[in-house]
Amino acid sequence: MSTMWAGDRRVGLRGLQRPGPWALASLSLAAACSSQMPGSKQPPTTGALCSARDPGPSPLRRLTRVEYGRTLADLIGPGLVDASVLPPDERALGFDNNAEVLGTSDLLIEQYQDLAERAAAAVVADLGRFVPCAAAAGDDACALGFIADFGRRAWRRPLDATESAALMDAFAGGKVAGGFGEGITRVVAVLLQSPQFLYRIEYGAGLTAGLVPGVPAAVSLTPHETAARLSYLLWGSLPDDALAAAADADRLSTQADLAREARRLLGDARARDVVSAFHASWLGLDRLDDLDKDPVVFPMFNPALRASFRAETAHFVDEVIWNREGTLAALLGARYSFVDAGLRTFYGAPASAGTGFEYLAMDPTRRAGLLTQPAFLAVHAKATQTSPIHRGRFVREQLFCTTPPPPPNDIEIRPPGLDPRKSTRQRFAQHVTDPSCAACHSLMDPIGFGFEHYDGIGRWRDTESGIPVDATGMLTGTDVDGPFDGAVELADRLAGSDRVAGCYATQWFRFGYGRGETEADACSLADLAGALKTSGGDVRELVVALTQTDAFRYRRAPAPASASASAPASASASEGSAP
Repeated sequence: MSTMWAGDRRVGLRGLQRPGPWALASLSLAAACSSQMPGSKQPPTTGALCSARDPGPSPLRRLTRVEYGRTLADLIGPGLVDASVLPPDERALGFDNNAEVLGTSDLLIEQYQDLAERAAAAVVADLGRFVPCAAAAGDDACALGFIADFGRRAWRRPLDATESAALMDAFAGGKVAGGFGEGITRVVAVLLQSPQFLYRIEYGAGLTAGLVPGVPAAVSLTPHETAARLSYLLWGSLPDDALAAAADADRLSTQADLAREARRLLGDARARDVVSAFHASWLGLDRLDDLDKDPVVFPMFNPALRASFRAETAHFVDEVIWNREGTLAALLGARYSFVDAGLRTFYGAPASAGTGFEYLAMDPTRRAGLLTQPAFLAVHAKATQTSPIHRGRFVREQLFCTTPPPPPNDIEIRPPGLDPRKSTRQRFAQHVTDPSCAACHSLMDPIGFGFEHYDGIGRWRDTESGIPVDATGMLTGTDVDGPFDGAVELADRLAGSDRVAGCYATQWFRFGYGRGETEADACSLADLAGALKTSGGDVRELVVALTQTDAFRYRRAPAPASASASAPASASASEGSAP
């Protein structure tokens, strides 16, 4: 098994599960944090009233596979270590960054060890870039300077004297074994396998100095903890030098400070990647990579077209948010898209002399925004047919944040079989006539039928099985109730819904903070929904608003009894423990 070094001891990274000396204090902190946070499986509270300000839970968050890769690339340079070998992260509430399900495994730990050692080798292979003083000095003072600089960036905060001394022990052991370069190798391996790198550990500013006026349940974060929250929210990676300098100067304590830095970070391409990732997860497009369709029913569907589906939605989101209207209404209702040659054929549009993705004005009676794009429609369908259930359920759950009741235990969940004599609507009629099915399906199917003009891969159709398509539908239990005819009319209705806007803000809360909402988050959710409405639905302003809430700015104060019982003095004395 790969190992890491702490002083003269070799300590396996399985210390994350069975702690070695270097990890004990941090893991005690993790236990304390976990014991304080409510689970994210509580019912959504988007309609709850804001009665008392509370930051809600602050779970200990492990870096996701994507965050790990971005962090490592920003730390040592792109392309030096391939983090895509890490296993995919579990999903909860539609996103893969939910702290409640980000666990560890033997496989993950071994891969962390291997990647840390590869990164260490890459650093030493280009020692002059990472440790400029090595050529001239190569002594302990040079190593200590490297530890202070590289360690600060890796752990997203300055190291304290105890941590620096422990890392110098690792360096000294390596230097004896193989010289200066081996010492640096061991330092990097320790830093990149530590909980302080792999987790975003937050202690807060302390109960004495950090209690927040007006929010008695909260303590302030340290400036560097705030900087890390900000950079991982908007970039999915570590703070840059300017953000670290703002933390050093304590210029991240006010809402104005955070808004200023948020707008600066949003100007970077990394923010576009994060915004794109949110929308792909929200729409369920992660399933596109493994999506299969019956080649007899859908002969034109192939890997190239599947890739074009994903790229179209990515281009559309990027253009709408950053270069055009920038609003949720445009995401849901814009009558244009961006297509390549394959998609021109798919949509029946004229060929173009251009290459790559180009603007295309869509038929305004057939296409409107994200919900009529083939990426969404193909994912929310079956291999051989459409699925009014899945398409309708998406609207209920992801756009209105309401969950239909589960089916009875004695019901076999299976879509009606294909029948060349019947339309999908006719085959699914039993769902609303059978009392055991109607309670659930009456909430989903009348919405899903509105998408019936689009087949299982999103192509427009006027007839099915020789029968004219009936795409009339009905919204109930919303703020925009009533009949509609087709997905374009539905999209326009959704674009004007306050509840859809509030749910969209809630989805950003779940993604941005890596957890589900609780009753304590009512004020933060109300702040986000209010910011989106005040800005006219501007998505960029909503992202900035994510940095202004109590849930972002503070963490919940631990109960004194649990704090004294579970957190050792060595852990509470500093932001992190010695390696």
